[in-house]
Amino acid sequence: MLIFSLGITFTLFSIFLLTGQSSNKGSAINISGSLRMQSYVVALTVAEYATREQEQRTKAITRAVNEFERRLNSPGLVKAIPNKPNDSLRILYHEIYSDFYGMLKPMAEQVIENPSTEAKFLNYVPSFVSKVDKFVFDIEQSLAVQMTWLRIDLIATCILVPLLGAVFLIYFQRVFFLPLQALADVASAVRKGNFTVRSNYKKENELGVLAGSFNYMIEDLSRLYESLEEEVKRKTKDLDQRNKTVNLLFTLRSIFSSSPTLQGDTLAKALAELMHYIHGNRIALFLVSDDLDSYRLSTAYPQLNDKAKKEFLQNLKSQFSSANQNKLAEESGNYLRIQVKDASRLVGYLVIHFEETQEEPRDYRLFESVSEIFATALINARKREEGYRLALYEERSTIARELHDSIAQSLAFSKIQLTRLSLGLKEELPKEQLQEIVNELRTGVSTAYTQLREVLTAFRLKPTSADIRQSIHKLLEEFHERSGIEYNLKNDLLDFEINANKQVHLIHILKEALTNVEKHSRASKVNVSLSIDSDNFINVSIADNGKGLQPAEREKKGHFGLSIMEERAKALDAEINFLPNTPTGLIVNFRFRTAN
Repeated sequence: MLIFSLGITFTLFSIFLLTGQSSNKGSAINISGSLRMQSYVVALTVAEYATREQEQRTKAITRAVNEFERRLNSPGLVKAIPNKPNDSLRILYHEIYSDFYGMLKPMAEQVIENPSTEAKFLNYVPSFVSKVDKFVFDIEQSLAVQMTWLRIDLIATCILVPLLGAVFLIYFQRVFFLPLQALADVASAVRKGNFTVRSNYKKENELGVLAGSFNYMIEDLSRLYESLEEEVKRKTKDLDQRNKTVNLLFTLRSIFSSSPTLQGDTLAKALAELMHYIHGNRIALFLVSDDLDSYRLSTAYPQLNDKAKKEFLQNLKSQFSSANQNKLAEESGNYLRIQVKDASRLVGYLVIHFEETQEEPRDYRLFESVSEIFATALINARKREEGYRLALYEERSTIARELHDSIAQSLAFSKIQLTRLSLGLKEELPKEQLQEIVNELRTGVSTAYTQLREVLTAFRLKPTSADIRQSIHKLLEEFHERSGIEYNLKNDLLDFEINANKQVHLIHILKEALTNVEKHSRASKVNVSLSIDSDNFINVSIADNGKGLQPAEREKKGHFGLSIMEERAKALDAEINFLPNTPTGLIVNFRFRTAN
């Protein structure tokens, strides 16, 4: 292989050199041929311009001589000249070079100065051209020799490469291919299950090492193959069991997620799935008290009558002692008890009854996951119920606070007026004073009635759409249809920027502000603007062109609209301002943070 590689490399390198030199020689032939032509150009130029004026003669002859000189010194010609001092091409090139600079060029320049020397110059040109012709011929001969050697190299390469290739193939066939084919036959037999075959290659080389290793491998495979099928069966069974476990856990989570409040037969359905997986006879869920001293049967599958429930509970207490409460899963007789607990507390027990004692080991990782799923479902259900109760208590507290802050005060005021009226009747006060007390009493009752309607409206109010933009637009449309007042809305908010609680308060404030515009402002137009600034604060403005709000009117008794808006603004953690509009009217402005 080394000889073959070196031979090919040498041949290719020779071809590369010959082709490079041939390329230079081809360029040199073209340039040297042009030198012959340029010699005649110089002669014709001298003959043509010898009788003309000196300026024209100088310009034309100088241009022709310079062109010859440029071609004589051309890199393409110089590179083609061999570097050997005794080479005929180099000697001939130096003769031409010397004749040009020693004879031809000085004689041409002499014609410029003395046209009478024209005949002498023209007589010299043929001998100079004959040297150029010989130079061109010698370059062509040199190129022909190089091309001959190139053909010889190519022919030698074409003969030697196939010959060496055939030798190498025969050598590889005997040394490598036949032994490898024998190893391949052995491997094919082993693949078909025949572990008695062996390789007979015994030489001390790499293939011999490979054949020996192959025989050792066959022996190992022969020993392993006997237990392979049993191992595959065991792994397949284990994989099937794991798939069933994953399906069970997924089914349990799906059951509890589909009914998070654990209503109906949700627990029974989950117990049935668990029992079918474990292959039990009966399964029950017991909940424990906070002190862990008492059990309560929550759900069982199949359903148990009272007698069976009592028996099941007695067996549970007799089979398992309270001393082992820290154990996740405990088996006693035909019963298996699994704790239902999360990281913080014990919620209950899953108790499974089997027809006969199970011999197979239990999957405690499954029990841990099942315990977590049931505990999470029960604890979340308790938290949701607690949340519902807290929401109910909060709603009742809100109603009581609204009644106390508004209606109760008005009724107390009316009660005081009734006491005054009773005393006035006993004291027989003048009719005018009694009428004043009656008027104040009427005002108090009317105010209480108005406040009651406002409270009822507030608690009955619900968004007409999930989109705050649509709710505000509908509120303004109803205001326009009811009052005939024109409105202009600029709303830059998106639904997700205000949570549900803030949406309710915002709608209430807008509704109360529009009600004040409708009843008291005598306005013809109202502008509503909702925008959000760079600090994530929402700015709300309700501006009308009515008569505005006088300080005396704000302190007037029986008008609670402004205070209601102020209380709503406090719920939004906002400060509300009532500002005069220009030229007339009122601006209600407040600012609060977004839900984000």
